[in-house]
Amino acid sequence: MDIQSLKFEGINSISNNTWYYRPLNKELIKQTKKQFDLDGLLLTILANRGIEATNLKKFLDHSLRNNIPDPKVINDMEKAIKRISKAVLNEEQIGIIGDYDVDGIVSASILYNYLKPYCHVIVKIPDRFTDGYGPNERFIEEFKQNNINLVITVDCGSNSADLISKASNIDFIIFDHHQTDHLGDIGFANVNPNRNDDKSGLSYLAAASVVFLAIISLNRELKNQSFFKRGQPDRDLLQFVPLVALATIADVVPLCKLNRAFVKQGLKLYERYNNNGIDSILRQNNSKSNITPQDIGYVISPMINAGGRMGNSNLGFELLTSDRIEVTDKIAAELKSLNESRKSKEQYCLDLAIEKYECNHKNESIITLELDALHIGVIGLIASRFKDRYQKTSCIMTSLSGEDQILIGSARSSGDVNIGELIEGALSNRILISGGGHKMAAGFKLHRKNLNLFRNFLTKAELALDTNEKKMIKADGLLMASAVTNELVEKIIDLGPFGNSFEEPLFIFPGHRIQELTALNNQHLKLKICDSDGFRINAISFRTFDLPLGHLLRENQNKRLHFLGRLAMNFWNNKATPQLIIDDAAIT
Repeated sequence: MDIQSLKFEGINSISNNTWYYRPLNKELIKQTKKQFDLDGLLLTILANRGIEATNLKKFLDHSLRNNIPDPKVINDMEKAIKRISKAVLNEEQIGIIGDYDVDGIVSASILYNYLKPYCHVIVKIPDRFTDGYGPNERFIEEFKQNNINLVITVDCGSNSADLISKASNIDFIIFDHHQTDHLGDIGFANVNPNRNDDKSGLSYLAAASVVFLAIISLNRELKNQSFFKRGQPDRDLLQFVPLVALATIADVVPLCKLNRAFVKQGLKLYERYNNNGIDSILRQNNSKSNITPQDIGYVISPMINAGGRMGNSNLGFELLTSDRIEVTDKIAAELKSLNESRKSKEQYCLDLAIEKYECNHKNESIITLELDALHIGVIGLIASRFKDRYQKTSCIMTSLSGEDQILIGSARSSGDVNIGELIEGALSNRILISGGGHKMAAGFKLHRKNLNLFRNFLTKAELALDTNEKKMIKADGLLMASAVTNELVEKIIDLGPFGNSFEEPLFIFPGHRIQELTALNNQHLKLKICDSDGFRINAISFRTFDLPLGHLLRENQNKRLHFLGRLAMNFWNNKATPQLIIDDAAIT
């Protein structure tokens, strides 16, 4: 019997979800297979994500040549490039302001590495605790003292109109991707595909991608000015694509269109264009050299972010721009130590936040939790943990040091909530002091006296949503443990990269028995699941030990359950084996 032909729906899970699976039309699969060498399961995965025969050829084309548009389609790009090329040709000093997260650090690193052979560049990465997000008066004053009259902000600046307007005699160019109501009224040029008047269709890009398009355009302009004929070395711009891939994955932007090409090609190109800093991180973690999206998400990005989260925001930038291995090895060791401290601090603060939430805030449709004991560097991580744990959009806040009447917050969205738009709305209504972000994540600052106003604003914005309704989850297939092979998992992985807007495939494993369950650090559960014919597959459930899913697994050892999860390859002792990452389970 072909298990993929069965209907399997209406399963109510322990996590208050309803699963269903409906097989793809066999005639459609037959027709598509004539044109593309993909089996029915892979075609089903693609069809469930809106990729069908009519657009499959374009989707499978990951070449940069066919996916990169003319950068000038973004508003103000041409104006910005004319000004930067003038600065290069005249050997002006240039200032760059980045952000303390991976996308901001990578954006600053790409621009700095491109410009440094041609002119003097000073880079400023804000301190999360003393400077806050984006440009600030201290940076501007330092640039003025260095006679810098061109400043480029990357991954920030779109919501700094007041500050930028006061900086006379400085041309500000903004390369950003955060949602903003501002058009061409900030600085000299505002290059942001999320401007309301931008028609480029590139609103899904990370800031690093915007910067990469900018240096493509800048390189072309400098060629037109015969700059490279004057003895200056021409540049191989492909060297920056692996860094763009890093930022794209780390910033959780939609993995569609050009972003897919950046990630797919960036991972391939890393072997050709090794970065000393990333190599040092991999050595610190005894990781393999062929980088995967999982390496970026769970190993590389957290370490680069650790500097900004724990009080030394320049470390990530220095790591990615140094050409001396002894320097990057030293920085990577420091970042690893900071990341371990971050993990400890995060768990401590998470426990405090969960306790307060469970006692006082469980009825909120959008979580707005304020707790003064939280560490500013981990509130974004706690917001993410809350979003995953409670399946609700989560805003986590704490007070600034020495300013207990000012709250700084971080938000992560769940479901259809566009948290970037909500924060923009609250800012427009003068509920917030500052704020900005995109669909999935945002940051903000507000007066404590406005906290209830903020809560009410968010609640009204989500009134139309029934947060108690069960979440409907469509699986991509039904599988038995006997069907899971290295070849199958590798084929599925090759359809990626998976992430925001192109989610990892989900599979139902019906009626499998739990075997050999063990707990890891009272957080994760490691086990095997066994089908009725005795075939087994390794499985793991992350961060569920004390959640309903964890209790169900621990209390039903050697019993049959239905499982919902994602397939991955687990590498251990130079051996690759399939592994199921369990997201949910249901009683048979």
